[in-house]
Amino acid sequence: MNVNDLNQSEKAQYKEVASELRCLVCQNQSLADSHASLAVDLKEKIAEQIRAGKTSEEIKSYMQDRYGEFVIYKPAYSVENAALWLGPFVVLVIAIFMARKVVRTSKVRPTQEAQSKNADKAWAEELYKRSSKTR
Repeated sequence: MNVNDLNQSEKAQYKEVASELRCLVCQNQSLADSHASLAVDLKEKIAEQIRAGKTSEEIKSYMQDRYGEFVIYKPAYSVENAALWLGPFVVLVIAIFMARKVVRTSKVRPTQEAQSKNADKAWAEELYKRSSKTR
């Protein structure tokens, strides 16, 4: 089955489905963008199923059953992949917390340094007074 044999609405469905499925060889490309031989075979299978009257969901389900959830670019929410969906937000919250802590620490540090300088100055003055009394 060739893509050119599809009518306009079937071609639109073909492009939609091919762009939502991952190339199993290239991994960072959709089937629509890939020219790998396996991607070409899968695109022909998509066209064949569209011609048979299957919906986009049925085609994606077929591909998922055959190649696993990895083939779907945007996997469904589930307990198994919750870490993938929530992980970036958890990392963002941790980064914000650490940034706030660093900012607070940097604000406190000059005050501590100023107190240390004042203590050194007072110690030096006290030492000078003692030495001038002994003369």
